[in-house]
Amino acid sequence: MRHISRLTAVVMQDQKHIQNSSNRVQRLDLIYEQLSRNYSTFDQTDDPWMTNGLSSTPFRCLVSVCLSTMTVTPRVVKACVPLFERVSSFEELLALDDEALRTIIKPVAHYNRKTTNLKIMCQQILRDFGGRIPDTHEDLMKLQGVGRKVADIMMNFIFGQDTIAVDTHVLRVLNRLEIVHTSVAEAAADEINRITPPQYKRHAHEWLIQHGMQVCTARGPRCGACCISELCSHRSPDATC
Repeated sequence: MRHISRLTAVVMQDQKHIQNSSNRVQRLDLIYEQLSRNYSTFDQTDDPWMTNGLSSTPFRCLVSVCLSTMTVTPRVVKACVPLFERVSSFEELLALDDEALRTIIKPVAHYNRKTTNLKIMCQQILRDFGGRIPDTHEDLMKLQGVGRKVADIMMNFIFGQDTIAVDTHVLRVLNRLEIVHTSVAEAAADEINRITPPQYKRHAHEWLIQHGMQVCTARGPRCGACCISELCSHRSPDATC
Protein backbone atom coordinates (compact mmCIF):
# COMPACT_ATOMS: atom_id res chain seq x y z
CA MET A 1 0.00 0.00 0.00
CA ARG A 2 2.85 2.35 0.86
CA HIS A 3 4.38 1.68 -2.58
CA ILE A 4 1.04 2.36 -4.30
CA SER A 5 0.59 5.61 -2.38
CA ARG A 6 4.07 6.76 -3.29
CA LEU A 7 3.46 5.86 -6.95
CA THR A 8 0.16 7.73 -6.94
CA ALA A 9 1.85 10.79 -5.49
CA VAL A 10 4.52 10.68 -8.20
CA VAL A 11 1.89 10.35 -10.95
CA MET A 12 -0.11 13.25 -9.50
CA GLN A 13 3.05 15.36 -9.30
CA ASP A 14 3.90 14.55 -12.92
CA GLN A 15 0.37 15.43 -14.01
CA LYS A 16 0.57 18.73 -12.14
CA HIS A 17 3.93 19.47 -13.78
CA ILE A 18 2.47 18.73 -17.24
CA GLN A 19 -0.54 20.92 -16.51
CA ASN A 20 1.63 23.78 -15.24
CA SER A 21 3.87 23.48 -18.29
CA SER A 22 0.84 23.54 -20.56
CA ASN A 23 -0.58 26.58 -18.81
CA ARG A 24 2.78 28.33 -19.05
CA VAL A 25 2.94 27.75 -22.81
CA GLN A 26 -0.62 29.02 -23.22
CA ARG A 27 0.22 32.14 -21.21
CA LEU A 28 3.41 32.64 -23.22
CA ASP A 29 1.36 32.54 -26.41
CA LEU A 30 -0.82 35.37 -25.04
CA ILE A 31 2.28 37.31 -23.99
CA TYR A 32 3.80 37.13 -27.46
CA GLU A 33 0.49 38.06 -29.05
CA GLN A 34 0.34 41.25 -26.99
CA LEU A 35 4.01 42.11 -27.43
CA SER A 36 3.79 41.67 -31.20
CA ARG A 37 0.92 44.15 -31.28
CA ASN A 38 2.79 46.75 -29.23
CA TYR A 39 6.35 46.51 -30.60
CA SER A 40 7.69 46.65 -34.13
CA THR A 41 10.54 44.47 -35.31
CA PHE A 42 13.96 46.11 -35.53
CA ASP A 43 13.84 46.51 -39.30
CA GLN A 44 10.59 48.48 -38.93
CA THR A 45 12.00 50.99 -36.44
CA ASP A 46 14.74 53.59 -36.11
CA ASP A 47 16.71 51.23 -33.87
CA PRO A 48 20.27 52.59 -33.44
CA TRP A 49 21.76 49.32 -34.61
CA MET A 50 19.92 49.69 -37.91
CA THR A 51 20.35 53.43 -38.42
CA ASN A 52 24.09 53.25 -37.71
CA GLY A 53 24.69 50.17 -39.85
CA LEU A 54 25.93 47.98 -37.02
CA SER A 55 24.19 44.94 -38.53
CA SER A 56 24.44 45.87 -42.21
CA THR A 57 26.94 43.07 -42.98
CA PRO A 58 27.74 39.76 -41.28
CA PHE A 59 31.20 41.14 -40.37
CA ARG A 60 29.75 44.25 -38.76
CA CYS A 61 27.06 42.29 -36.94
CA LEU A 62 29.49 39.83 -35.38
CA VAL A 63 31.95 42.52 -34.28
CA SER A 64 29.19 44.78 -32.96
CA VAL A 65 27.51 42.05 -30.94
CA CYS A 66 30.85 40.96 -29.48
CA LEU A 67 31.51 44.54 -28.40
CA SER A 68 27.99 44.97 -26.99
CA THR A 69 28.35 42.58 -24.06
CA MET A 70 27.98 44.40 -20.73
CA THR A 71 27.61 47.68 -22.65
CA VAL A 72 24.64 49.95 -23.39
CA THR A 73 23.75 50.64 -27.01
CA PRO A 74 24.90 54.31 -27.19
CA ARG A 75 28.42 53.25 -26.17
CA VAL A 76 28.40 50.41 -28.69
CA VAL A 77 27.46 52.88 -31.42
CA LYS A 78 30.16 55.29 -30.25
CA ALA A 79 32.77 52.54 -30.63
CA CYS A 80 31.51 50.80 -33.76
CA VAL A 81 30.84 53.76 -36.06
CA PRO A 82 34.49 54.96 -36.08
CA LEU A 83 35.74 51.38 -36.13
CA PHE A 84 33.79 50.56 -39.29
CA GLU A 85 35.11 53.73 -40.90
CA ARG A 86 38.56 52.12 -40.56
CA VAL A 87 37.88 48.44 -41.23
CA SER A 88 35.40 46.40 -43.24
CA SER A 89 36.82 42.87 -43.07
CA PHE A 90 38.49 40.47 -40.68
CA GLU A 91 41.79 40.95 -42.53
CA GLU A 92 41.67 44.71 -42.00
CA LEU A 93 40.65 44.34 -38.36
CA LEU A 94 43.50 41.94 -37.71
CA ALA A 95 45.96 44.30 -39.40
CA LEU A 96 44.83 47.26 -37.30
CA ASP A 97 47.35 48.15 -34.61
CA ASP A 98 46.30 46.85 -31.18
CA GLU A 99 46.65 50.25 -29.54
CA ALA A 100 44.62 51.89 -32.29
CA LEU A 101 41.87 49.30 -31.89
CA ARG A 102 41.92 49.69 -28.13
CA THR A 103 41.55 53.46 -28.45
CA ILE A 104 38.64 53.21 -30.89
CA ILE A 105 36.61 50.74 -28.84
CA LYS A 106 37.37 52.36 -25.49
CA PRO A 107 33.70 53.40 -25.01
CA VAL A 108 32.68 49.76 -24.47
CA ALA A 109 33.16 47.80 -21.25
CA HIS A 110 36.26 45.61 -20.95
CA TYR A 111 37.81 47.14 -24.07
CA ASN A 112 41.25 45.72 -23.29
CA ARG A 113 39.96 42.16 -23.17
CA LYS A 114 37.74 42.72 -26.19
CA THR A 115 40.71 44.00 -28.18
CA THR A 116 42.50 40.72 -27.52
CA ASN A 117 39.37 38.66 -28.20
CA LEU A 118 38.66 40.38 -31.52
CA LYS A 119 42.19 39.79 -32.77
CA ILE A 120 42.10 36.10 -31.82
CA MET A 121 38.64 35.74 -33.35
CA CYS A 122 39.87 37.22 -36.64
CA GLN A 123 42.77 34.77 -36.68
CA GLN A 124 40.40 31.85 -36.07
CA ILE A 125 37.99 32.89 -38.83
CA LEU A 126 40.79 33.40 -41.35
CA ARG A 127 42.70 30.25 -40.37
CA ASP A 128 39.97 27.76 -39.51
CA PHE A 129 36.98 28.92 -41.56
CA GLY A 130 38.49 30.31 -44.75
CA GLY A 131 37.65 33.89 -43.86
CA ARG A 132 33.92 33.21 -43.56
CA ILE A 133 31.87 33.41 -40.39
CA PRO A 134 30.83 29.87 -39.42
CA ASP A 135 27.11 29.29 -39.87
CA THR A 136 26.47 26.73 -37.15
CA HIS A 137 25.85 27.35 -33.49
CA GLU A 138 28.58 24.90 -32.50
CA ASP A 139 31.26 26.50 -34.69
CA LEU A 140 30.31 30.04 -33.72
CA MET A 141 30.90 29.23 -30.07
CA LYS A 142 34.41 28.03 -30.90
CA LEU A 143 35.32 31.64 -31.65
CA GLN A 144 37.10 33.71 -29.02
CA GLY A 145 34.68 36.06 -27.27
CA VAL A 146 31.57 34.44 -28.70
CA GLY A 147 29.17 33.12 -26.07
CA ARG A 148 25.65 31.77 -26.23
CA LYS A 149 23.95 35.16 -26.69
CA VAL A 150 26.25 36.24 -29.52
CA ALA A 151 25.83 32.89 -31.27
CA ASP A 152 22.04 33.02 -30.96
CA ILE A 153 21.90 36.56 -32.37
CA MET A 154 24.08 35.58 -35.33
CA MET A 155 22.02 32.48 -36.05
CA ASN A 156 18.81 34.52 -36.05
CA PHE A 157 19.75 37.81 -37.68
CA ILE A 158 22.43 36.63 -40.11
CA PHE A 159 21.68 32.98 -40.83
CA GLY A 160 17.89 33.10 -40.62
CA GLN A 161 17.41 30.51 -37.90
CA ASP A 162 14.47 30.98 -35.54
CA THR A 163 16.44 31.36 -32.32
CA ILE A 164 15.83 33.51 -29.24
CA ALA A 165 18.83 35.23 -27.70
CA VAL A 166 18.69 35.97 -23.97
CA ASP A 167 20.46 39.00 -22.54
CA THR A 168 19.97 40.73 -19.17
CA HIS A 169 16.80 42.54 -20.32
CA VAL A 170 15.17 39.41 -21.74
CA LEU A 171 16.20 37.38 -18.70
CA ARG A 172 14.63 39.92 -16.35
CA VAL A 173 11.33 39.97 -18.26
CA LEU A 174 11.10 36.17 -18.44
CA ASN A 175 11.74 35.79 -14.71
CA ARG A 176 9.24 38.46 -13.72
CA LEU A 177 6.65 36.78 -15.91
CA GLU A 178 7.61 33.46 -14.24
CA ILE A 179 8.18 31.88 -17.63
CA VAL A 180 11.61 30.84 -16.37
CA HIS A 181 13.02 30.57 -12.87
CA THR A 182 16.75 30.99 -13.29
CA SER A 183 19.42 33.66 -13.10
CA VAL A 184 21.51 31.86 -15.72
CA ALA A 185 20.99 33.28 -19.20
CA GLU A 186 22.03 30.05 -20.95
CA ALA A 187 19.47 28.01 -18.99
CA ALA A 188 16.78 30.58 -19.75
CA ALA A 189 17.71 30.46 -23.44
CA ASP A 190 17.37 26.67 -23.48
CA GLU A 191 13.93 26.85 -21.87
CA ILE A 192 12.46 29.76 -23.82
CA ASN A 193 13.61 28.27 -27.11
CA ARG A 194 12.04 24.96 -26.13
CA ILE A 195 8.59 26.28 -25.21
CA THR A 196 8.10 29.26 -27.54
CA PRO A 197 5.52 28.58 -30.28
CA PRO A 198 7.27 28.42 -33.68
CA GLN A 199 5.42 31.39 -35.16
CA TYR A 200 6.93 33.73 -32.56
CA LYS A 201 10.56 32.55 -32.42
CA ARG A 202 11.94 34.75 -35.21
CA HIS A 203 11.07 38.05 -33.51
CA ALA A 204 10.63 37.07 -29.84
CA HIS A 205 14.04 38.48 -28.87
CA GLU A 206 13.21 41.84 -30.46
CA TRP A 207 9.89 42.19 -28.63
CA LEU A 208 11.21 41.00 -25.28
CA ILE A 209 14.31 43.19 -25.29
CA GLN A 210 12.32 46.30 -26.24
CA HIS A 211 9.85 45.58 -23.45
CA GLY A 212 12.69 45.11 -20.97
CA MET A 213 14.42 48.33 -21.99
CA GLN A 214 11.36 50.55 -22.29
CA VAL A 215 8.82 49.25 -19.76
CA CYS A 216 9.96 46.34 -17.60
CA THR A 217 13.14 48.09 -16.52
CA ALA A 218 15.46 46.85 -13.78
CA ARG A 219 14.55 49.70 -11.46
CA GLY A 220 11.10 51.24 -11.38
CA PRO A 221 9.29 49.07 -13.93
CA ARG A 222 6.42 50.96 -15.56
CA CYS A 223 3.71 48.46 -14.73
CA GLY A 224 0.97 51.00 -15.45
CA ALA A 225 2.17 51.24 -19.06
CA CYS A 226 2.68 47.48 -19.48
CA CYS A 227 0.65 45.74 -22.18
CA ILE A 228 1.04 42.37 -20.46
CA SER A 229 0.57 43.40 -16.81
CA GLU A 230 -2.51 41.19 -16.50
CA LEU A 231 -0.31 38.19 -17.27
CA CYS A 232 2.39 39.14 -14.77
CA SER A 233 2.42 38.30 -11.05
CA HIS A 234 5.18 40.88 -10.51
CA ARG A 235 2.98 43.82 -11.53
CA SER A 236 2.11 46.66 -9.20
CA PRO A 237 -1.31 46.30 -7.53
CA ASP A 238 -2.67 49.39 -9.30
CA ALA A 239 -1.34 48.48 -12.75
CA THR A 240 -3.82 48.21 -15.59
CA CYS A 241 -3.16 47.01 -19.10
